[in-house]
Amino acid sequence: MKIDIISDLVCPWCYIGKKNLEAAMVLRPNIDFNVQWFPYQLHPEAPLEGYNYRVSIEEKYGKARIEAMFAQITVAGRAAGIVFDLDGIERGANTLNAHRLLDFAFRAAGSSLQNDLSEALFNAYFCQQRDIGKTEVLSAIAAEVGMDKSKVSAYLNGQADVSHVQQQVASARQQGINGVPSFSLEGQFSLSGGQQSEVFLRAIDRLAAKTRSTDNAR
Repeated sequence: MKIDIISDLVCPWCYIGKKNLEAAMVLRPNIDFNVQWFPYQLHPEAPLEGYNYRVSIEEKYGKARIEAMFAQITVAGRAAGIVFDLDGIERGANTLNAHRLLDFAFRAAGSSLQNDLSEALFNAYFCQQRDIGKTEVLSAIAAEVGMDKSKVSAYLNGQADVSHVQQQVASARQQGINGVPSFSLEGQFSLSGGQQSEVFLRAIDRLAAKTRSTDNAR
């Protein structure tokens, strides 16, 4: 079952959705899942060197609302198996190069490596306070999941695929996607947001039943 995910690596609900999807997938071991990640940028205007995270979000939402949002995300994250440290994030990141790296990983070794890398990047940003906007940090994370650090560093320090990733982000917006995460199952069922695992499971089962019905009718 092909599952396409459009997300941004600085979106906590994308991380929560990922974990809940994986919890649902584990419950259906008889289904062969193929997950691929596609880029989205919530803050494409962010400087490549990053920005003061807390100041920026408090200016946008207000301090009181941020406290409530952080509390909600922390609880949802804990239920999904994530120990968020949102208060520990100092630098907000421009995720262009992180998305380039995910695309590079998929083309190099397919969905398994890309998924391992997505987990490492989410965890690095939200739980370890690592600045995933920096190429040296991205190269180190890539090495941690088995990629060649020197090749990754050379790639990220160049301009290869910058326009490709930007075009993918633009395409998502043109499709009407203005928030993430967005999940597409075989291009037939779409879900958005950090859904509970039960919601993913129902969608997986519906699609599997539909596929069986189609196969039986042939």
